[in-house]
Parts: sequence; structure tokens; C-alpha cells
Amino acid sequence: MTISKWAGVASFLLAVSFVVAPLIYLTGNLRDTLGVFTYNLADFLYGPVVSASLITVVYVLRERIGESAFRRMDLALLAAVLSAAGMAAVAFIRASNRHYHLIHPELHLENSTTVLIVWTTLVTGVNAIGFHFLGWTFVLLGSASWTSRLFPRPLNVLYFLAGVSSLFVYLFPELEGFVLLLGTIIGVWQGILLWNHDTFQYAKAG
Repeated sequence: MTISKWAGVASFLLAVSFVVAPLIYLTGNLRDTLGVFTYNLADFLYGPVVSASLITVVYVLRERIGESAFRRMDLALLAAVLSAAGMAAVAFIRASNRHYHLIHPELHLENSTTVLIVWTTLVTGVNAIGFHFLGWTFVLLGSASWTSRLFPRPLNVLYFLAGVSSLFVYLFPELEGFVLLLGTIIGVWQGILLWNHDTFQYAKAG
């Protein structure tokens, strides 16, 4: 496959991860038969998959539109790496915390107010870091794409909307769901365009 198709696959995986992982975190139950497996799947999607997919997509877009906006795309790649690190850290912290609880049930850590407060604060803070840099990634991609005309204008508007919202998740955590929704739409739309990159470029040129 071409590099654009690989980026398309990564974009689709990003969209899937933005939906499936949060859904498992919100509705999962460790006491179910597959509870531990589903949570491990959520950690894998929210950590390694999101990180690798985000960096792959931005790297390929940097190769495609870097000449017309190379400074913005360099910054977008840097922001994507920092966002990926934050997202992965959240997944790893969640996984480590959960496994420690499962290994030491005699400690009854799930009933400790101090543990819950510290864990929630840590996860929320690191998650906000990931979303903040994801916001910069989206804003820079939208700006570079607008200049290069690689993607349709409505998709660029979604980049800006998702990016600005994501920048302020640390202040307004309720924006996280909105950003994930827009990120899912962007991932699918972007994935289709990248998968059909040659056809899209031909149509745009015509």
C-alpha cells in the first residue's frame, strides 16, 4: 500500500479508538467475565493505537503539505507527539492502577477516598495535557490544510472547531466528549480522503 493508504488506515483506527475506548471506560464492569479483557482493550486503543495513529497521520500529512506550510506542519508533528505521549500516559496509568487493585484485593483500595482522589486528579490532569496538545495539532493541521487546499473547507472548519475546543478541556472537562465526537468525524472523513488520495488529488486538480 502507498503511504497515503497507511495514513488512511491510521485515521480510521483513530476514529474507532475515540469511540470504543471511552465507551468501555464509561460502561465497563471488571466483575464481568470479559471485564478485565475489555478494559485492557480500552487501554490498548487509548494508548498505543491512538498514539501511533495520530503520529502516523500527521507525519504523512506533513510529507504531503509540508512544502506549502512546513513550519506549521513541523509544529503540528511536535504537538502530535506530545499529545500522543499524554494519551499513552493516561492509558498506562489506568492499566497500572487497575492491575495493582486486582493483584491486591485485600487492600480494598477502591474504598480509599485518598487513593480515588489522587488517581482521579492524576488521570484528569495528564488526560488534559493530551487533549491540549491534540488541540494544537488540529488547529495547525486545519491552518496548513486551508492554505494548501489539500482537504475540503468544511473539514478544515472541523479541524479548527475540534482544535479550539480541545485546547480548553483542562478548564472545561465536559468538552472532552465533544472533541472526541468531532475527532471521530474528522478521522473517518480524513481516512476516506487519504485512502483515495490519488483519486482525490486528480479530482481537485481537474
